[in-house]
Amino acid sequence: MAIVIHRMKKDEALESAYIACQSLIGKRYALVQESLSKRLIDAMEMKEILLVAKSEEILVGFAWIDPKGAFSSAPYLRLLAVEEKFRGLRVGSVLLDAFEESTQHIGRDYVLLVSDFNEQAIHFYEKHGYVKRGSLPDFAREGITELIMVKKRNKDVI
Repeated sequence: MAIVIHRMKKDEALESAYIACQSLIGKRYALVQESLSKRLIDAMEMKEILLVAKSEEILVGFAWIDPKGAFSSAPYLRLLAVEEKFRGLRVGSVLLDAFEESTQHIGRDYVLLVSDFNEQAIHFYEKHGYVKRGSLPDFAREGITELIMVKKRNKDVI
């Protein structure tokens, strides 16, 4: 399956939001498609990086990146979501690679948060070199701990 990555267009925000809302995170956090779509459009206007993955013109996933969102010094992967029927087909890996490539000139590390209940995502990020560095209990929702995961890279990059 060939996957093409490009910057999200405003007319792709609603479909991207739908994918996120159907995910484990979307269901557990009760994300609402229309409000998430608006947040994605707002993020585009704030110069955050939103990448879309397509296969044969079908939107199969997206990544929401805040270039300096981690302590104003490191790229932060805010959200990565893949359409359920396309999971396990490397879409997430391609989006994660695109996150790292598009922010390789910023900071020294890559940073993300992953909910403690999302074991599949934790395994996915560990497989790609991310390491748990801390936790934030009750950070986004009461009763859920967000795990801070970091991937080191070339120390010469600042």
